[in-house]
Amino acid sequence: MGSVRGLYFHLSLARVAAQRALASVGRGLASSGIRLETIQAVDPPAGWIALSPTLSGICGSDISLLKGQSSPYMAPLTSFPAVLGHEIVATVEESGQRVVVEPSLSCRARRLPLCQMCSTGRPDDCLRRIDPGLGPGLLLGYNAKMPGGWSERMWAPEDQLVPLPTDMPDERAVLTEPAAIVLAGLRRLEWAAVETVLVIGAGTLGLLAVALISELYPAARVYTLARYPSQRVMAKRMGASYIVGDTRSDAEFLQVVGHPLATLPGYPPYYSRGFDAVIVAAGSQSALASGLRWTAADRQLLLLGGVGSVRMDCTPVWSRRVRIQGSYGYGESGVDTFRAVLSLFSVMSQPLETLVTHRFSLQDHTRAIRTVVAGRDVIKAVFSPSA
Repeated sequence: MGSVRGLYFHLSLARVAAQRALASVGRGLASSGIRLETIQAVDPPAGWIALSPTLSGICGSDISLLKGQSSPYMAPLTSFPAVLGHEIVATVEESGQRVVVEPSLSCRARRLPLCQMCSTGRPDDCLRRIDPGLGPGLLLGYNAKMPGGWSERMWAPEDQLVPLPTDMPDERAVLTEPAAIVLAGLRRLEWAAVETVLVIGAGTLGLLAVALISELYPAARVYTLARYPSQRVMAKRMGASYIVGDTRSDAEFLQVVGHPLATLPGYPPYYSRGFDAVIVAAGSQSALASGLRWTAADRQLLLLGGVGSVRMDCTPVWSRRVRIQGSYGYGESGVDTFRAVLSLFSVMSQPLETLVTHRFSLQDHTRAIRTVVAGRDVIKAVFSPSA
């Protein structure tokens, strides 16, 4: 096989500093760190096999990285330059089988003896994610030695490949990884007493949350707070019970949270009631602050949206005893979670594949990144490396 290419992200601390200094600079420079380059010689670990990616999603965490807005908290667990892409549909080169890739780089993927966390069913907390063999990397796509899915060729552990049903379109299958994130998060909540749930954010994670809650917990009434008209339409398609309008005057929303009571000028209002569960699926300070205000006393809030550094009033947390549940990764067995998602995808009636709204070739990466950064109508954009 001749030379193959991938989209490498080159980390520049000077660029990140400029991006952090001014948001508009961050958006303008988002595509500047990406280059289409020949993939260097790869020596995969034992049990890894070659794949040809057919679709690879552009994730919100990728965009935060490109905009220089990612929290540095997990930076030691990544290495660059790296070929990005961890939402992957691919073809096994040897057999031609279509698969999705569970991209985590825990002990099993690194072919190491299981650490304390991996051996007790906590691979998302693996202690060897900086092992010098593969080097630092949480996932494929954030590791300098092994390319991710924004590439014409990659490698992955054979036991982390999940075969696809023959009749499942690639556009549905490419949502498996973000849906696994959502499913693992939903499993952390206590659903027995949940009658009302609010999903804040109607990007990929939020819309998949709406779809999965509608499928798995049909007794819950799902309210969705979406920013753009196209997202509101999509939320309804995914099974939302109610699309929230203006939170200051929407009668049905206020029926759940109570009428707002004014505090001091310039401060958000106080709400006397709230939702049984709130899912923050947007990575912003305002989404988290609103979610805390709209969670009922002694109820639960799930963080799905990767909120980083925030400055906010935490009074709602202690005064209402809100149980904040963080979520990262795919749970006790990522491969099993991926299989569960594909089983659900096979029976769900929602038009999940319509969440893929934009498709780009690797050569068109500059336009792709600029479109995702700027676009109101983008839900899920993907690269098609074979295009």
